[in-house]
Formats: sequence, C-alpha cells, structure tokens
Amino acid sequence: MDGVGIKVVGIGTAGNEVLNKMVQKEVAEVELLGIDTNQENLDKLNVGSKILVSENLNEKVQDALKNTDLVFILTEMSEKKNNEIAYVVSEVAKTMEILTVIVVATSINSNGETEEIKKLEEVSDTVIVLPLKKLVEADSSATFDKLFEKRDEIFIKNVEFITNLIKKQGIMNLDFDDVKIMLKNSGKGITAFGEGEGQDKVKLVTGQIINSLFVKNLPKAKRILLSITAGSDIGLTDLHKVIMNINGKFGADQTNMLWGYIEDAELEDKIKVEMLITDFF
Repeated sequence: MDGVGIKVVGIGTAGNEVLNKMVQKEVAEVELLGIDTNQENLDKLNVGSKILVSENLNEKVQDALKNTDLVFILTEMSEKKNNEIAYVVSEVAKTMEILTVIVVATSINSNGETEEIKKLEEVSDTVIVLPLKKLVEADSSATFDKLFEKRDEIFIKNVEFITNLIKKQGIMNLDFDDVKIMLKNSGKGITAFGEGEGQDKVKLVTGQIINSLFVKNLPKAKRILLSITAGSDIGLTDLHKVIMNINGKFGADQTNMLWGYIEDAELEDKIKVEMLITDFF
C-alpha cells in the first residue's frame, strides 16, 4: 500500500520534546503534531501543526488527523492531564478507523500504572509501554537528564522501527496491511532493540533482545513483529537463527510472527534487530 499517511502526536512536555528531537534528527516519512494545554510550551515546539487544548479538542484532533492511516501518540503518565488528552486523541483516531499506537512512559515511582494502561488499551490498537522505573533500576547513577535522554531515544526508536517496516524498501518487505494485522486490537506491547557486530553478531544481538530490560519475565505472545537490518554479507543461516531463537523465547504454537529484512550497506559485519511483542497469553 503506497502513500500511507503516518502522523506522530506528541502530548505534553515529554511528548513534544520528542517531536523537537525528531525534527533535529530529520526523521522522515511522518508528519508531526504537538498538543499541549500551555501556549508557551507550544511556542517552543518546532513543528507546523499544533493544538492548544480547549473545549473543542475532539473537532481539532479530527481535523488534524484527516488522511492519516497510522497514528503514534507519545505521552508520559507523570501528569494526569496527559492521560486524559491521550485518551481523547486515541478515541477520536479509532473512531476514524486509524490504526492507533500509543507509546507511553510510566512514571519512575510506579509499578506500571495498570489501570491507566487498561483505559488507554480500550481506545487504541496497541499501547507500547516504556517503564521508566526499570531504566532507573538498571542504572543507579542515572541523572534526570540521562533518564529523559534515554526515554526520548526509545520513543523515537519505536516510531522509526514500525515506520521503516512500512516505508523502507527491503529484501523481505512488510507493507501496511501486514503491520496492521500485527497491531490491530493487540493490547499492551513491549519493544526490544539490539545490535551485534563481528563473528558472534547473531549470538550478541539475540542475547540483547532476549535479555532486554523490558521483556524479562514476560509471558509468551500471540504476535511478534520483527525487523532485521544488516549488511549484504549476512547469511540466510544467520537470519534463520535470529528468527528461530526469538520465536523460541517469546512464541508458541499459536503465535503469529511476521518479520522484515532490510539491507544496509553501512552495516557490513553488523546486524540490528527490533522487536515488538503483543497480545500476551
């Protein structure tokens, strides 16, 4: 499916900070929309489309999401108003039959904010959860600046991962319809990212994915979406090992696993793997 319209909506301080970084990074193939309750915050946002929250928020969102097939909603749960805005935006998008993915960072002192996540699941297709508490636990010396930098990096990785599967020409392509099958009404999702280099690159990258901070101790998943990027020197046996090792860890007989392979000349003797698992047993 050509001409897939993809929009990234940043909500509140955290979401809009990510949008500014996406502009700096020149993330391609997506349109950006910032939403905030504070005009001063929106004035600092370097994107063309902005919405100041008001009584007619639904109508403004509906107008902004015209000609959109996939929307990412980026937010953080540190402020209740962000949850409420994310809920409204997602509900409008679903009503418009837009594939709706919320990427949400839970607060550093929470245990997952289960009830809030469940509410967002009700009005979205997928809610990708980024537990900031786990980032803090993994690095006791982390400062707020480092934590937020890592948070923003993961936000952007999630957007690029799924967007590239749809938009980038690969050796093994997935299109929007494939991605839609994997994300539609899939509930909570968790992502993992890994890179390997050298003779043991396959072992390294699969180890990083399987032991990733956010996926440890997770149950098996009914849906696994995988993106593999490597140089032209990667062998079919190595690709098969990556796929089978990951499916063996997170999959089961009933699991639907889709994967895409993109060749990148800059990754000679390297491999990069990105994974989204959803719809847990």
